[in-house]
Amino acid sequence: MPPARAFEAFTAEIGSWWIPGPINYFDAGRSPTMHVETRLGGRVLEVYPDGELVIAEITRWEPGVRLTYRGVVDDSQTDVTFEPTTMGTRVHVHQYLRDGGERAFLFWPNVIGWLVPWCDSQAIGNPTTER
Repeated sequence: MPPARAFEAFTAEIGSWWIPGPINYFDAGRSPTMHVETRLGGRVLEVYPDGELVIAEITRWEPGVRLTYRGVVDDSQTDVTFEPTTMGTRVHVHQYLRDGGERAFLFWPNVIGWLVPWCDSQAIGNPTTER
């Protein structure tokens, strides 16, 4: 799939491929889903039937190229890049503790692998992932 489509799947469709569970939600017992407000200054959210939890705020928004967000519930920053390849798109996620930070919930190694199978199930291509 082209980088613009991979970016859309990663952001606008995150609630479809993000698998619920205690290791990847702050409050998994409330049947959450993930949502990204698709714009600069948007938020990354856990959405519950009775509310939401802001996980991060988007600080860089370049559709098809790069997404950066800064953690609100921790001191992490996450940079996601979308690189065209001969096979489609390589999605690279780099999540790290910000300078001066004290805690980072480094969950992406457990999560990014869900994107490719979901894309395959949608017959929309097969990006490769790097952690």
